[in-house]
Amino acid sequence: MQYNEITLLERDLMSSLKEEYSFYQSLYILLDRQRDLIRIEKDGKLLDLFAEIERCHQRLKKSEERIPLMRVKNPKLFPLAASAPGVRKLVTGITTLVSKNIKIVRENEEYLRSRHGRVRSELDGLQNSGKIMAYLQDRSDSSLFIDSSS
Repeated sequence: MQYNEITLLERDLMSSLKEEYSFYQSLYILLDRQRDLIRIEKDGKLLDLFAEIERCHQRLKKSEERIPLMRVKNPKLFPLAASAPGVRKLVTGITTLVSKNIKIVRENEEYLRSRHGRVRSELDGLQNSGKIMAYLQDRSDSSLFIDSSS
């Protein structure tokens, strides 16, 4: 009977992990699309993509609860089911996808920080130019002294 329970738990675990794998693949595609939109500066489309990534963030919370819940329900059988080759292969694949997702997120953050810095320096330059223009404009409006000896 215990063999059947382990097999059933292994199937449930494999099913859950396949769903998680599919989710992380989808997340990778979204993040990759985000990176492309950031690089070509399609800011209008980024808002929709950020909203979708926010939904994925909520899905991540569910993902973090799913497997531990299975472990709590079957504390003795879970290690046996988790050691199955198919389960380990899926876990390795998910781990790889997670690390790739983290890499893309870091690249996107780095690029956006750089872009923010460029925009900030351009704004500072424009502000400085505005001050110079205001100064020059104030000088041209000032009274001109005419020398009567001419």
